[in-house]
Amino acid sequence: MIEKELVIVGGGPAGLSTALHVQAVAPKLAARTVVLEAERYPREKICAGGLGMRGLAALEKIGVTLDVPMVPLDAVGVRLATETIVTRVPGCGVVIRRVEFDHALAKAAIARGIDVRDGTPVTAIEIHDDHVLVTTATETIRAKAIVGADGVGGIVRRATGFARHELRAQVCELDTEGSPLDLPRDTVVFDFAMRDLAGYAWDFPTQVAGEPLMCRGAYAIHTLAHDPPRPRLATYLAQRGLDIARYKVKQYAERGFEPGAAIAQPRVLLVGEAAGIDIATGEGIAQAIEYGVTAGPYLARAFERDDLGFKNWRSYVARHHIGWQMWIRHLCYRWFYGDRRDTVERIMPKLPQLFRVGVEDFAGRPISKLALAHGAGQFLAAFIHERARDS
Repeated sequence: MIEKELVIVGGGPAGLSTALHVQAVAPKLAARTVVLEAERYPREKICAGGLGMRGLAALEKIGVTLDVPMVPLDAVGVRLATETIVTRVPGCGVVIRRVEFDHALAKAAIARGIDVRDGTPVTAIEIHDDHVLVTTATETIRAKAIVGADGVGGIVRRATGFARHELRAQVCELDTEGSPLDLPRDTVVFDFAMRDLAGYAWDFPTQVAGEPLMCRGAYAIHTLAHDPPRPRLATYLAQRGLDIARYKVKQYAERGFEPGAAIAQPRVLLVGEAAGIDIATGEGIAQAIEYGVTAGPYLARAFERDDLGFKNWRSYVARHHIGWQMWIRHLCYRWFYGDRRDTVERIMPKLPQLFRVGVEDFAGRPISKLALAHGAGQFLAAFIHERARDS
């Protein structure tokens, strides 16, 4: 049996960021930590690859820079039925391929001495009063605590008794050549023009083996309508002169952050999509990194005090950027995808300040409370005016 202090299950951005940020504040704890990744690097991870610059900035603060192909972004577009809103914030983010990004992040962690073991799926987890037992195909690890960073279908949630999340989405994506309808390659587009879709379609510029392509997809929130995204994606492509039958379609699921849902229990702490990401847009990479930013010092203090009940992990998250950002995004989901959608869509073109605040947050720029209040006030005033007009 192997003895460790901390086991992190999942070697994606959430798990690796957690390990790196533990090391940044508690090197001795990091030396007794192991990261277990089920697949072998480089492993494919289906994901549109949009990464807000705040995610890279968080890694750079601890000296981690990654040399992987990136398509730089300077703008975010939102396409509605009647018009397209483009908000330009130069350098707001990049588009990466997860097969390259995750591998580079794992190599950075290994180079710093972190024990990262790929090709090591966890087969069983037992939680005891004073320790946890994590079993793989070849060994059993005894540790004081475990971090679940293994995503939407990971073993940590299932094996340790967390309730099933209700906020879930299904996603289809593929890579195609460009289309005359595409915006410039420095712009990602979220397309809400298909009003019968509880979600959106997207166009993200990407780079595959050095070739400039477009990653396109459809995102469908299943709590609102059990509407498979593939037919919507086929329609979306056909409008651009593209036949879905010509491309390899990839599908995956996402889990949304739910205010009030448990994200920890004694000796078990969840981060990344295991805890929940933004259900409104499905953004997850920068949020996964930020979960690690938040979890690193939290875990260091918990181990220092030998207080591994993690009772205040949710409130701790809520006090940090990752927590209030997801709370705001959850409100956006409730407002936009409910019975107010017609009204909200009509007023969206009148909200340039609010869009700028959102894109600057995506970019990792400091958001002033005055700008946030101004944007919220702009939204409420426009909403009240439209509702009064409808009545």
